[in-house]
Amino acid sequence: MNRRARYALLAPLLVTAVAMPSTMAARAAPAPQGACKLVVAPGTNPVEYDLVMTGFKGGQLLRVSGPEEFQRNADGAGSVTEEDVKKGAYTVKSGWGKNELTTGCTKAPRTPAPVKVRITDADITGASTTPAAVDCSKPQNVTFQGKFTGTGTGEVDYFWSGQGKQAAPSLKFNAPETPTGPFVVKSPTRAAPTEPAPKVVVNLSADNVADSLTFTLTCAPGT
Repeated sequence: MNRRARYALLAPLLVTAVAMPSTMAARAAPAPQGACKLVVAPGTNPVEYDLVMTGFKGGQLLRVSGPEEFQRNADGAGSVTEEDVKKGAYTVKSGWGKNELTTGCTKAPRTPAPVKVRITDADITGASTTPAAVDCSKPQNVTFQGKFTGTGTGEVDYFWSGQGKQAAPSLKFNAPETPTGPFVVKSPTRAAPTEPAPKVVVNLSADNVADSLTFTLTCAPGT
C-alpha cells in the first residue's frame, strides 16, 4: 500500500473523531432551568401576590404546587405570571420522566404591619353650587368637599352634618392625607332679592378632629 492510499483511508477516521465530541455535547445540553418567584402585586391594598415564572422552554407545561395547585403553559419566551395567588411556598415542575426538573420559588418579602390610623386634622376644602350664581328664591344643592390629614393606613369612619342632614360614611385612609366623598345639602331660600343671600353651615368630623364652613350663596339677579 503506497503512502497516498494510506492517507486516504485515515482521513475519514480523523473526520469522525473530530465530529464525535460536538455530537456528544449537543446530546448533553441541559433543558432550560427556569426561575420562579412570589412577588407583591403592585398597587394592591390589601396586599395581593403574583407568581412569576421565567426562563422555561417556550410553550412548556408548568405544574405548580403549593397553597394553590394549577398548570399553566409558558408563553413563547418561556414565561407566565399567575395573578392573585395565596401567599406561601411554591414549586414548579417542568418536563417529564428523566427530564423532569423541580424549581423552588423564592418567597415574597415580608410586608410591614400597617400603621394604625391616627387622624390629626379635618378640613372642609370647598363648597359650590351649579351654576355659580343661582336662583335664591328656591332651594339649591350645595356640594361640600373635605379631607383628613394623619398617619397610617386603614378604614376611617367620619361624619358630615348640616341643614338638618347627616351622613356617616367611611373612607380608606392613606397618609398623609385623603379626600372625603362629597356631601350635598339643600340651601335655605330668601323671600325677596333685597334680603341677605342664604347661608349654609356644614360640619365635618372624625375621631377627635372637626371643621366647619359657612357658605354664602351667590344669587342670580332678581332672585
